[in-house]
Amino acid sequence: MQLPGDVATNNSRRPGTATLALLATLTVAVFLPTLRNQFLPFGFDDALISDAVEIRELSWANLTALATESHYAHYVPLTMLSFALDYHFWGLDPVGYHLTNVLLHTIAVLLLCGFLWRIVPSRRVTVLAAAIFAVHPLQMEAVSVAVQRKTVLAGVLWFLTLIFYQRWRRTNMHRWYGACLLAFIAAGLAKPAVVTLPAFLLLYDYTFGGSVRLRPVLPFFAVALFITGMAVRAHQAVDALHPLHGGNALAHILMVSRVALEDIDAAVLPARLSPVYYYPQGAIYEPVNFLALTLILAVCFYVITYRCHYRWTFFCLSWFVLALLPEANVVPLAQLRADRFLYLALPAFALWVALGWERLVQAAVRTRWQVPARLLAPLAVSGLAITCYQSAAVWHDDVSAWSRVVQRHPWCAVAHQMLGRAYCGAGDAVDAERELQLALRISDQLPDTYFYLAQLYAERGAPALARTYLQRFLERMPGDPRGVELQAAMIAPNGS
Repeated sequence: MQLPGDVATNNSRRPGTATLALLATLTVAVFLPTLRNQFLPFGFDDALISDAVEIRELSWANLTALATESHYAHYVPLTMLSFALDYHFWGLDPVGYHLTNVLLHTIAVLLLCGFLWRIVPSRRVTVLAAAIFAVHPLQMEAVSVAVQRKTVLAGVLWFLTLIFYQRWRRTNMHRWYGACLLAFIAAGLAKPAVVTLPAFLLLYDYTFGGSVRLRPVLPFFAVALFITGMAVRAHQAVDALHPLHGGNALAHILMVSRVALEDIDAAVLPARLSPVYYYPQGAIYEPVNFLALTLILAVCFYVITYRCHYRWTFFCLSWFVLALLPEANVVPLAQLRADRFLYLALPAFALWVALGWERLVQAAVRTRWQVPARLLAPLAVSGLAITCYQSAAVWHDDVSAWSRVVQRHPWCAVAHQMLGRAYCGAGDAVDAERELQLALRISDQLPDTYFYLAQLYAERGAPALARTYLQRFLERMPGDPRGVELQAAMIAPNGS
């Protein structure tokens, strides 16, 4: 079955082995500094790797636990199995986990090439789109944070699903359909954020096949429903379901719209990225939020209305929305915004940019601007690669990551509190005290700050200060097990 727009028969448009090798080399080179990075247990969930005893032995009991139990509010058994394999070879040496992430991201880049070359109008569009996806600075969190294995692994399986689906649509052979369904199941077991992929398959059929065949995709929707149910169950098990941001539907929609606009801005100009993003409570009803909502609705309405005239823009915009939707706080998440949320959406932006560059080059033919137009793409990729390479240092450890968060959000008490915790973990009591005290000066409404200060002073041999801050913590959080345990530990030596 030959789909309109499928250029598989034109081998000149297929990226050659040398091109794929160059893309792989570029990707590995850009992310090579991440091999020097540490685990990030404070706020980035890398503690899951050290805390999960099930990954420390490939026994039947442990494999059963990985397949049936949730971890840190997530049901990601395939990701946990990959950690178990890493532990088998590397123990708790971070370099092995980071190396696996880099290799998985590289594979995802090559698979993206394999998916795009059959549908895009030229080889250089395919290569440019893959290169932007490969080295965009927004990718650093997904690749460099060890626990984000779930993101890059799901990315590999997402693109593999698309390639198998392409093959099935072209050949109508059952084995490719079965491989496609199995790849999607594996993707869902790596990360639930892939649940909108069945809708993407319908988008693919509509855009390049001219019609939508719902029946073959129904099993994919059934799998997506199961994955969604398991994800919700895992969140409920640890009381991790969150209320609407801002407390009501309008406030939630406004903040989600603002974040979506900021995501697009970061894709275009990744200049002020942060490991974590915070928003002040008073920012909910700012005019920019209403402007963002209006602009998003207007653009979507226009592109959908004129989708026949702007086929590629419609395809890329729909891809971007569908891939981002599970992470876009339609169901409220703990974080409004994170760079890793864009991992599966970024290829759509990269493809749209590459197509625009192709049109620019074609328009510049036989003009004095032809050479500058052709140079624009390699210069842009080089700029992204350099920026991405340099950003690896931000994610080196908890202190460097939270230092950047504080730099971007100096007004945020939580950011200073987390940096204080990071300094505690690094054994730097002086800087930890400074940041925790600064967090209290910004806001005294964070009970945990009192606890961390009490813990810090207890460890530094300042019992009077420790008791003072512990009392303030227990006044705000009476009966909290951490406070009770610390209180008992401080009393025990005197009573012995």
